Amino acid sequence: MSRRRTTRSRAATMVAGVTAALAASVLSAPAASADRLDDGQWWRTAMGVDELAAAGATGKGITVAVIDGPINPDVPELKGRVASTTTSCFSPQGEKEKSTGVGAEASHATSMAALIVGSGKGTASGGRGITGIAPEATLRHYAALYRDQSNPDGGLTCAASAEVGTNISDEAVARAIEQAAADGAKVISVSLAVGYDESFVPALLAAYKAGAIVVSSSDNRTGRVAWPAAGNGVVTVSPVGPDRKLPSFAPKDNALVDFAAPGVQIASGILESGKWQSDVLRDGSSQATAITAGGLAAVWSAHPTATANQVLSAAREAIGMRQQDGKYVTDFRRVGGDLPRATGKTTSYGFGIFAPADAVKLDVASLPNVSPMVATTGVGNEPTAEQIAAATGTPVSESPTPTDASSPSKTRPTVERPGDAADRDDGTAIPWLVAGALALLVAGGALALWTRGRGRSNSTRIPDTTEHNDSAAAEGAANTTTKEHIR
Repeated sequence: MSRRRTTRSRAATMVAGVTAALAASVLSAPAASADRLDDGQWWRTAMGVDELAAAGATGKGITVAVIDGPINPDVPELKGRVASTTTSCFSPQGEKEKSTGVGAEASHATSMAALIVGSGKGTASGGRGITGIAPEATLRHYAALYRDQSNPDGGLTCAASAEVGTNISDEAVARAIEQAAADGAKVISVSLAVGYDESFVPALLAAYKAGAIVVSSSDNRTGRVAWPAAGNGVVTVSPVGPDRKLPSFAPKDNALVDFAAPGVQIASGILESGKWQSDVLRDGSSQATAITAGGLAAVWSAHPTATANQVLSAAREAIGMRQQDGKYVTDFRRVGGDLPRATGKTTSYGFGIFAPADAVKLDVASLPNVSPMVATTGVGNEPTAEQIAAATGTPVSESPTPTDASSPSKTRPTVERPGDAADRDDGTAIPWLVAGALALLVAGGALALWTRGRGRSNSTRIPDTTEHNDSAAAEGAANTTTKEHIR
């Protein structure tokens, strides 16, 4: 049966483009110091990237796929670091598209690739540039979306063939995921948000069967989680700033979010008039996604015998946090001793802020070979947990074992009630669900279980006590997204 599509009524939306048609990644406010590049790489210090590299976690031996628009592989950061670049797209006029470019259309993909494998060479003072979080990873690029030059509204397109009028912009992203997995990618980074297409189900199943991790971002323009981020098993990323707070464009009260990562005031670079500027700062969930994808590749490279599920389990268990005033609050690193592992979610940060320099310290290959990103209950999950289990040949939930809650030797940490930290100066207190706390709270009737589309069945909905708490409460019904809402 032909899968050809005519032009869709809901155009695909690139999460962080640099032209007017793709405007979703915004320029950051001017840097506080004279060195914008250093200011825009604050996340490296916050996340302990140098420590990550010292642990041998450089991405070596791991292939990362970037699915995006066209790319410029010749900027200093990427020179000799893009193993391949390809596209299957045609223009609306029937001409084969090019996967590379030198203008603004190539800016977004170039920026994402630099955050992952950037060499540190660039156009800033002293020839400095963006240094990626996994600089020794093998990067493959797939161009799946292009700006429609014939459309005054600036829509995005990818035609299936030379036949005019066959726009498959949504399906093109799914096809690229499937191709990346077939090409050996272990981490697939998709800083895009597009509409639903049934081809996403077989594409994601193919990726999971190949043992790959798929990472995707929310839509900056709507604050929603679209596809492929909404797919069951996909790692969905939301941005945070240097203050650990959610920016205005981040999803609020959305259980589809799995992790938060730096996505504000990030040195991402930009292509303007054919020239690359390394020290341009941008905000976006795209940046958070690329950093997370690269960070997962880095962790994996230090534990090459681990599975994708075990790498994700390490990321979940080593979420950044610190103890403060008898409570656990979110942070970029695990600060202090005897910290519990996070097993449940907040409403907006997912499990919490991704902390690869702490995840790499775990015995990753000994962790459960079960993905914490797969929803096993609820309605509308695509692909279903059963489909994922059949494709991968691995269970989608852990076998019942004695829990921490049943062990009297474990000290249960205090979990904040909603509103306890609403007036905190730093606005970062997160009501963590740590080992044992979930069972304790549910048994006591303090909280209600939230059965949701795409997410762990034991997650609990707790309002975040950040500066966005009021907004999240007001918009909660609209932002609690399931597959039915976004098809």
